[in-house]
Amino acid sequence: MSDKTLTERLARHYAALRFAQIPGDVVDAAKLHILDSLGCLLAGSRLEPGKLAYDLAIATGGTATHLTTTLLGTNRRVSYIDAVQAMSVAAHCGEMDDIHTGAGTCIGAMIIPALAALAEQSAGSGRRFIEAAIVGYETVARIGLSVDAPKLFARGWWPSTICGAFGVAAAGAKFLSWSEDPIANAFGIASLHAGGMLTGGDEGATARHLAFGRAAQNGMLALLAAEHGFTGPKRALEDPRGFCLTLCSEPRWEFLHDNERFHLPDVAFKPYPCARQLHAGVEALLTLLRQHAISPETIEAIELFVPTANASTVDRPSITASHAATVGSGQYVMAVTAFRGKIDLASFEDEFLHSVEVRQLVNKVKVTGSTDLDRHYPKYWSGRITVRLAGGQSVTHEVTVPKGESGNPMTDGEVEKKFLSLAAPILTEEKAQSVVREVCSVDARDSLAPLLAALKLPE
Repeated sequence: MSDKTLTERLARHYAALRFAQIPGDVVDAAKLHILDSLGCLLAGSRLEPGKLAYDLAIATGGTATHLTTTLLGTNRRVSYIDAVQAMSVAAHCGEMDDIHTGAGTCIGAMIIPALAALAEQSAGSGRRFIEAAIVGYETVARIGLSVDAPKLFARGWWPSTICGAFGVAAAGAKFLSWSEDPIANAFGIASLHAGGMLTGGDEGATARHLAFGRAAQNGMLALLAAEHGFTGPKRALEDPRGFCLTLCSEPRWEFLHDNERFHLPDVAFKPYPCARQLHAGVEALLTLLRQHAISPETIEAIELFVPTANASTVDRPSITASHAATVGSGQYVMAVTAFRGKIDLASFEDEFLHSVEVRQLVNKVKVTGSTDLDRHYPKYWSGRITVRLAGGQSVTHEVTVPKGESGNPMTDGEVEKKFLSLAAPILTEEKAQSVVREVCSVDARDSLAPLLAALKLPE
């Protein structure tokens, strides 16, 4: 064992992992994350970046190969490697997808679209699908934790796009029942395709979402390359010029050695469609609005406090009036939440993006980095809101553990309700309910055909 590289050790562990060895609570969590990711994907297929990504897949991937798959949310088929990129863009672009905050990585929006595409190509059971999804989640979380990935935000790197290819490669290899050596090789190849920058958020550059999808596609490319004889570095993680030491001066190697703990239950759901850095603030503001019956016209000022590492990411007072720009703006998100008393996908439509009243509130919002919130970071991305009202009264509320984390969980019913709200407008209520039933019972299915059929659009 001692002469094995880290990628070989991970590959050995994942190759040997079987459904019966996975704790029941991890399986239950995996089902919820599968359902949630599918809902995000379907809804995102109707948002601008999702539609653009689908159009790009049709333009570049076409159906020139027999390896085609359905772009979920449509009846179109394209090359499955192009479909992975497009569907990952769709699953992420609404900022509703799950995230492991300690690792700084969105996960399901890459893993689940990749497995859905692969499942149309290769027969497999529901249990194999769950095994593969768990392996994908565990890989991304552990890779992100090992390099303290949240610190990469400050340097302009996007942890999700840096770590995601590893997870997609691992999940795909597990679904295909690969043995240790080819899994390790796929890891090595994936390591050579890590990377993605954060720039463009203020401008609302929709190609940022394409970078997210590209990371998922790179994971799939690693699988195909391994199948066709390419070889990757065996010491991809620990080499002095390898992944970990390139990104982190003091990697936390223990996360790559410990095969006992499952990290999937720590992956958070997003109750609100905005950057996770803002969720604690949204929750705190909604609490104040409710407790004090605050109306928009009585608000003199709103101050959002976030961990210092998150402040520069969400402090966006001057932004273009687009979904892609405003979804990560602390100023806009707090303003539209205060104006509407809620936040949902409609909050980023033109009615509110160009609202004079919302813009007036945007000018009243200040984002501040707070050192006292740093004690919870990066495990929790906490937030505090202070609202100053007409007449001089100020009210404050702090949320340490945002809704959706394991310490403040969404219930199964809340996750299901979120899925139905996202999927029913695309599939119809009846078919969306059938997807819920199929995901809940997927581990009892010998075939994934019923789930894939439930995800197809009505004729």
